[in-house]
Amino acid sequence: MPIQEVPEQFDWVHARSECSLPNIFKELEQGVRDDLEAAQSLVPQNNELKFSLAKASPKRFSAVRVDDPMRSISNAVDFVCARDKIEVYDNSNQLLYSATLTLNNEGKCRLLVEGTELAHWQFRRMALEKLFFGPFE
Repeated sequence: MPIQEVPEQFDWVHARSECSLPNIFKELEQGVRDDLEAAQSLVPQNNELKFSLAKASPKRFSAVRVDDPMRSISNAVDFVCARDKIEVYDNSNQLLYSATLTLNNEGKCRLLVEGTELAHWQFRRMALEKLFFGPFE
């Protein structure tokens, strides 16, 4: 994709105020909800596999995969809006990713993980790909 030129008089103050943890966390939650619906739509009709979103609070939600409801076999990825970052945890409460926010030189709000700028979908893919497609230990 070509980089769009930022106007000379770009309102970076307004753009940065929109690039806030509460705003981005809400957008991230909606993106995860959409991803869960997309993953569920790929599950064959007679399969017990279910994907869902569980919301614990305005600052915490989980993407849940239930493989066998009768035996309570499930996995989850937890998203937490901390004081100055967004954190992602696995089922055993192990921190997987931690992201801060940045307004980059193109005027885009990005998640910053270990020095790498990520679009929302890239961050969600990192967090959810194994839950959707990977093997479990």
